[in-house]
Amino acid sequence: MAVDTKTLLHGERELIRDRFADFERGVLQDNIILCDAKSGILLAFAGGMVIFCTDAFVQAVGARPTGAIALAAAAVLAVAGVAFVGACHFALMTVIPRIRRGVKDHVFWESPIFLLPVDDYVSRMQTLDLASERHDKLRHLHMLAGICREKFKHFLRAIRFAQIGFVALVAAELARLAG
Repeated sequence: MAVDTKTLLHGERELIRDRFADFERGVLQDNIILCDAKSGILLAFAGGMVIFCTDAFVQAVGARPTGAIALAAAAVLAVAGVAFVGACHFALMTVIPRIRRGVKDHVFWESPIFLLPVDDYVSRMQTLDLASERHDKLRHLHMLAGICREKFKHFLRAIRFAQIGFVALVAAELARLAG
């Protein structure tokens, strides 16, 4: 059922806006958590592949490759290892906490208000007006959206590096088998 905002009272509109802001915050938080979880899985996989590629490269070079295919396989193993290191880097960049400092507000955990003793904090928070609360909430939503964009940008780069590394690893292994 569509809601006609023109017929709603001012207080009802504000209540709907607050509910939407709460919903939006939940969605952003869920996306941040999901991105961190996927990045952790990718980090574990890519880290294992770095070790595998390093070991395979050392073995390939230690066997003193003489043919063009064997040399190419060793080179592509090195490329795969470097790509997986890149994937690890961007996966780590994804899960690194994003601390964005902005204007002093009543939402960000590092704001000065949270350094007050508990009784002073509670009394200060009880004197906040609705407009200040709403303003801080909207600023917080904007900050969360920026964090989410950054995380997914780094995650996409990690995925791309992992894809390159995986394709290079398969090519190197095929070349080693052919050589």
